Amino acid sequence: MDIYLKKAVMHLIDREVGDPVYSQVELDLTNDYIREYLTKKIQKISSAQTKTGTLAPASPVAEMLPKVAKDFIAFSELLVGHWYQVYKESEEAPNSDVFVVLYEEDAKEQLAWFRVKYKEEYTHFTEMVDQGLLNKLILNRAILGGKTQKADEGITINLTNLTYELVEMKQVFSGEKRFYFSTEVIESVPLPSLDENIRVIKKVAKKMSEKFETPTFDVLANVQEAVFETIEDSGYLDTTEIAEKVFKENISAKLAFQEEVAEKGVHTQAPLVKEVKEISEKKFGKQKLKLSNGIELIVPLEVYRNPDLIEFINNPDGTLSVTIKNVEDIVNKL
Repeated sequence: MDIYLKKAVMHLIDREVGDPVYSQVELDLTNDYIREYLTKKIQKISSAQTKTGTLAPASPVAEMLPKVAKDFIAFSELLVGHWYQVYKESEEAPNSDVFVVLYEEDAKEQLAWFRVKYKEEYTHFTEMVDQGLLNKLILNRAILGGKTQKADEGITINLTNLTYELVEMKQVFSGEKRFYFSTEVIESVPLPSLDENIRVIKKVAKKMSEKFETPTFDVLANVQEAVFETIEDSGYLDTTEIAEKVFKENISAKLAFQEEVAEKGVHTQAPLVKEVKEISEKKFGKQKLKLSNGIELIVPLEVYRNPDLIEFINNPDGTLSVTIKNVEDIVNKL
C-alpha cells in the first residue's frame, strides 16, 4: 500500500468539555513522526475485521465529500460534527482524538477518518520548587495508542467511486451495545468482514461434515486451505470453489453447503479489503492444531499437505496419530 499524505488535521473529543475542540490548523506533514503515525493508522484499517461497502451518493457523508478540495479544515469540522451528533448520545463512548486525512493511494484520492481513544500512562514532570529542582511522577490521562496499534474506529473512502473500508466498534446507547457508525453516520449497510464470513463458512462446513458423516477434522482443515487458495488465486472468497475443494465428489454436501452459506449472508466473489491477499497469508497460510493430549502445532500449508513431512494416521481404535518426518533441527523458543 503506497500512501502519499496530502492534508491532515486532529480534533479533540473531550466529553466533559462538550462539543469537539476543533483545530483550525492542519498537522505539519513535514514531520517524519506525524507522517509515520498517520500512515500506519491508515494501513491498519485494512484487516480481517474490516467491512466493505459503497456510500449511497445521496447519503449525508457522500454529499459532504465535494467540500474536501474547497476547504479541508471546514470539511473536517463538518464530518466530525456529523459523527459527534451520534457519538455523544452514547453513555460510555470514551474521550478520543479524531483524525481526518486526505491522501493518495496508488494515484487514487482517498479520505480517512479514524478515532484513537485515550489511555492512562505514567510519565515524569520537572518543576522548580522552593527546595530546588523536583522530578515528579504524574499520571497522564490523554495518551494515544502507539503507531503500531490499530485505531479504535476508522473508515477510508475512495473519493472517485465512494467505496469504503470500515472498522467500527459497538458503543452503548440507552443501555444497549450496538454498532452505530454504519447505520447512523454513513447510513450504509456494509458487507460482512473476512472474519465474519470465515466464521459462517466454518460453522456451516462443520454442520455439513456431521450431516454427511465426513470427519470434522479433515473438513475444517480443508476449509482453511480452500479459503487461502481461493483468495490467493482470485482475491475473493469464492464459496463455489471452496465447496469443490472441501467436499470434492460429494455433490449433495457441496450444494447444501453453498445454499446455507448464501442464506447466512456470505456472497460468492464478494469484494474484500484491498490487502486481502497479505491478510490471508498471515491468517490462513498455516494450520493451527490443538491435540487432545495438550500438544499444539503450527504447520505451514505447504508442509501440512506433504506426507513426506507430516502424516496423520487413523488408528483402529478410533484415535489419531501424528508423525512429523525429516526434521533436521529443533529450536526451543522460550
